[in-house]
Amino acid sequence: MIKFFRKIRQQLLTENKFSRYLLYAIGEIVLVVIGILIALQINNWNESQKDRKAENKALISLKQEFDENDKLLNKLLIIRKKQEKQGRTYLQLITDDTIPITQKIAASTLDINNSIWGVTNTVLNGLVNSGGIDRIQNDSLKVLLSNWPNLVDRFKKYEERYIESVRNLEDYENSIIPRPVVKNGNYSHKWPGNYYPNSMDKRLAPLRKDLIKDIKYYNLIGTMTNDLYGSLVLGTDLRNDYKRISQLIIKELNYRGIHPPGN
Repeated sequence: MIKFFRKIRQQLLTENKFSRYLLYAIGEIVLVVIGILIALQINNWNESQKDRKAENKALISLKQEFDENDKLLNKLLIIRKKQEKQGRTYLQLITDDTIPITQKIAASTLDINNSIWGVTNTVLNGLVNSGGIDRIQNDSLKVLLSNWPNLVDRFKKYEERYIESVRNLEDYENSIIPRPVVKNGNYSHKWPGNYYPNSMDKRLAPLRKDLIKDIKYYNLIGTMTNDLYGSLVLGTDLRNDYKRISQLIIKELNYRGIHPPGN
């Protein structure tokens, strides 16, 4: 083909047909430009196909990771809701002057649970750090994913506040009613005042009475319960965002004819 065009050029030059040669040269340049544009278009299409494959893989991995995180978060929020309700009920009981002190002493104490949310954002962090999140075409999904780590951090901070308030409450309770010392996995029999577990309830009743009347004890329970409420609010926000993210991922994958995992 190159020899063919070269032969035509030489023939036009020998025949001294410069105007025709000029037109031919322009035409040849146009053909070269068109060829380059076609090559670029094919290359861009290939790159776009690679990006879409990478995006599909990322969306599937994100869906799996978010599903697992949501299951763990839901379990934790169920525990936290129970604790928050129990804390408010117990605080209302011990601060009610119409309820006999004997009933307050006999009431079940708070069920403290220091479980934490074992969230993993390996896939999402990898996408953010590598710039892979820019391959995601759905702008709404991209915004939600970009904002997700901030919501997680806010929730974790409230969880840390709650756990700290639990420690403060337990430390204060132990300062009033010391707990048995555990040695080698067993409770030691020596308690403050040299009394033993068989007389524990009788001996502890006066201490519990003092604790239940203590305003600082009220405040510590109130602080812990309020921190629980804050965690519940942020945890619920996280779950709502997860649902929106999940719906958008499913929509994107379905549009591309891919069946999302777990659906």
